Amino acid sequence: GMCGLPDTKAGWSPLQVNLEALAVKLGYMAIGVCLVVFAVGAIMGTKDPENPDTPSWLFMVLVAVTLTVAAIPEGLPLCVTIALSSGCSSMVEENVLMRKI
Repeated sequence: GMCGLPDTKAGWSPLQVNLEALAVKLGYMAIGVCLVVFAVGAIMGTKDPENPDTPSWLFMVLVAVTLTVAAIPEGLPLCVTIALSSGCSSMVEENVLMRKI
C-alpha cells in the first residue's frame, strides 16, 4: 500500500483482515478436533444413550457436527476480546493510554 501502510482488502481495517484469518484458522482447528472426536468415538463404539439401536458411526457424526457448529461462533469473540484487552493492558503499562489530559 501507499505510505507503507498494510495493504487491506477493499477498505477493511487491519483488525478485520486479521479476524478473517483467525476465523479460518479456528474453523480448521474445530474441524480437526471434531474429526479426532469422531474417530475416537467410532473406534470405541460409543452408542447413543437415548437410542442404542442407532449405529455408532452415525451417532458420532451427529456429535462431531454439533461440536463443529458450536465451537466456531463461540471461539472467535472470546479470542478477540482477550487479544484486545491484553493489548490494552500492555499499552497502559507503557503509559501510552491516558485517562485525563
